[in-house]
Amino acid sequence: MRRNGARNPATYRWVILAVLWFTLLVSYFDRVAIAAALPFLSADLALTPAEMGLVSGALLLSYTLVQVPAGYLSDRFGQRRIILIAIAWWTLFSILTGAAWNLLVLLAVRFLMGAGEGFHPPPLWRMLSNWFPHGRRSLPLALMLTALTLGPALAPSIALPLVSELGWRWVFFLTALPGVLAVVLVVRYLRDSPEHADLTIRTAPPPPSTGRRSWWVPHIYLTFAAFFFFGFVLYGLMSWLPTYLITYRGLELAHAGVLSTTPYVAGTVGLLVGAAVCQRWFNHVRRRFIAVGYLVTAVCIVGTVLAPSITLAGIALTLAGFFLYSGLGPFWSVPMDVVAPHEVGMWLGFINMGTQIAGFVGPVVIGGLLQATGSFEPVLVAMIVSMVLAALCLSLVRVTTTPAAEKAVTAP
Repeated sequence: MRRNGARNPATYRWVILAVLWFTLLVSYFDRVAIAAALPFLSADLALTPAEMGLVSGALLLSYTLVQVPAGYLSDRFGQRRIILIAIAWWTLFSILTGAAWNLLVLLAVRFLMGAGEGFHPPPLWRMLSNWFPHGRRSLPLALMLTALTLGPALAPSIALPLVSELGWRWVFFLTALPGVLAVVLVVRYLRDSPEHADLTIRTAPPPPSTGRRSWWVPHIYLTFAAFFFFGFVLYGLMSWLPTYLITYRGLELAHAGVLSTTPYVAGTVGLLVGAAVCQRWFNHVRRRFIAVGYLVTAVCIVGTVLAPSITLAGIALTLAGFFLYSGLGPFWSVPMDVVAPHEVGMWLGFINMGTQIAGFVGPVVIGGLLQATGSFEPVLVAMIVSMVLAALCLSLVRVTTTPAAEKAVTAP
């Protein structure tokens, strides 16, 4: 990359991946930090369980609403620009979360923060698809998506001690620092494509444009539905796991922080192992591979419900985290391989919207179930059903792809 100094063109896409990974890590840390603060925030602001669910879901509502517009704008105006605006926006409103003094203000701030975070994933996926070749994206995707597990894993371990020592508001004040660093890295290193980085790529012809008719292709909606049911479990655990461990399993704060982390550490391992195994042996049956992982996740959640001790429940939750995330890299590679490059941002924004709708609905439904029943068992049953439905939707998807040659990256 000439204007940024001498670079090895063959490896610069991994620099792009590293920066995108860090921005995603910061995004997810900011998003799930509220789960660690929620038991204390709710006591301070006198929130009911249903109101706690609304707080958890408010961010995801606006996040969901901007997915398709964010994808369109990133396709139209460039990914780096949209990513930069998104990070600056959510960092500001993360700080303002710590200044909220009642439920209404908190809901408004979280809603506006979600709009900034929602503009982040579509340009991120589009930029990654620009830099990595068709048919070879499962492993790079899995590496980047480890941010989705490390963010939730780090948040309780960092946020809970901060809450204990400084109070819940300081969790949100201090999250500005990684956001500022992310802005600097984006400005310094990210470029939309190899062409923008003064590099050239030779590649096989991309898939043809899907055009307006893609809105009527059933597999898009089945994929959307599968991601919705996946998201119900993902965001349900993110939002309510610390509360489950502290309130319903009776753990002390320090122990809850550790056990809240282990499913996401296991999920990080699951992401990498799942992507490597799938790309090596199951690349042509990726949807079946993902569906099996979802069914095993359901079995592990059953184990959590039936576990007579916190130790066995923790083991079951850890295994659930491993298998829940094991298919995430292969999952995202499927639509990337069949959507035309200039439409990637919009279509992946649409599919990702399924998870975000679940991210809003899930915490609210869980809060309502807890308030109505006083038990976490109906919540875990709902998660089991969601995993089975996600596997069913994926098993019905029929997509024909044509393997593409690996991109060759060369200097001009």
